Amino acid sequence: MYKNHQPNIEKFARQNSDNFAQVVLFVSATIQQMFHTVPHIVDDVREFGYDSKHLWGSKQDTWRYTLENKDLLFETVFSNMDLEDKLLSVAEIPGIGLVKAGFVLQLCGCEVGCLDVHNLRRFGLNAQTFKLGKVKYLTARKKATLYLNTCVQCGGSEMLWDEWCQLIAEKYPQRWKNDANRVSEAHEEIITGAICYRLGEIICSAEDS
Repeated sequence: MYKNHQPNIEKFARQNSDNFAQVVLFVSATIQQMFHTVPHIVDDVREFGYDSKHLWGSKQDTWRYTLENKDLLFETVFSNMDLEDKLLSVAEIPGIGLVKAGFVLQLCGCEVGCLDVHNLRRFGLNAQTFKLGKVKYLTARKKATLYLNTCVQCGGSEMLWDEWCQLIAEKYPQRWKNDANRVSEAHEEIITGAICYRLGEIICSAEDS
């Protein structure tokens, strides 16, 4: 799953800063949302921009900051900067934080992952451990190092990806036909804009919109 779909996402993101911004949009869309609703959320933001009803809370700030700083973020993520500083740079995007910054970097090919609520529960971790808040740089770096090390201890980028997709497929079998590969594939389709709604295989149904 990871080996099939993540490289295509990374290749897409590396093409230019606009494509990279789509990765951040996707990650932001997953925050506090069921995964099958993400295609509709992303499509809505692409169509309506800042006026999208899905840019609630800090999500409008997330998207605005991303678009205004996409070139710098793009250069940072695909630079030779160490992983801690890459993680902290992406975490500076309003509403993102360490966990979702980890997801952005995972999608872009870095050895990190997304310790979301499902994974926190699986591994018995406390979300507060990875909250940055207003701290000095050295403290933030220590937290970034802790986060990266925890991802490795939990199996690393590929395992975290594959096991999460399996978890979602099993938790929502009607949505995903109990097919973890379909969950993984959806990441690529949504980000690259290749998502399609096939009859009998609808990811985001009309009643969810």
